[in-house]
Amino acid sequence: MDFNFDQIIDRRGTYSLKWDFLQEKVGDEEIIPLWVADMDFLSPPSVIDALRKRAAHGIYGYTGWPDSYYQSIIFWMKKRFSWPIEKEWIIFTPGVIPALHLAVQAFTQPGDKVIIQPPVYRPFRLAVENNGRRLIQNTLVNQDGYYRMDLESLASQIDDQTRLLILCSPHNPVSRVWRAEELKELINLCFNR
Repeated sequence: MDFNFDQIIDRRGTYSLKWDFLQEKVGDEEIIPLWVADMDFLSPPSVIDALRKRAAHGIYGYTGWPDSYYQSIIFWMKKRFSWPIEKEWIIFTPGVIPALHLAVQAFTQPGDKVIIQPPVYRPFRLAVENNGRRLIQNTLVNQDGYYRMDLESLASQIDDQTRLLILCSPHNPVSRVWRAEELKELINLCFNR
């Protein structure tokens, strides 16, 4: 299927957070809003058609998830990562931000320490603070524009009150996909502490 990625579509007047709230968010309506991961490309026709078909029904009650939803995730994880997962392991969340909050609530108690690695997507910090946990920042090290984890500092930050490290991968905003060796070092450090 061909897509025209050069087609410019004016999204102003559609309550677009990215375009219609620039003045409110950043104080300038004339900048190019690169602050949010919101694409300005048309959705694929198959997605548009599926939404039209569903909308034509006219009733928008609560929905469940068909087995095909779970099977598509199971298939992808096995194909892409050679990781056979179980249906029972899959929990639907309406987005990354609610998932961060749910993870903090599920794996920690109020007052526990939670580690994040800034600079990182702001909701990571908010998920910790808004749930009454203590924020520990293991700041990434910028070496000539290439960020790396500071595992030495991390080792000194983990103590008996630390319950969770929230890893961002691929990392937003530094655009790092952590290498397998880096992740193994991180896992070993966390398990040994």
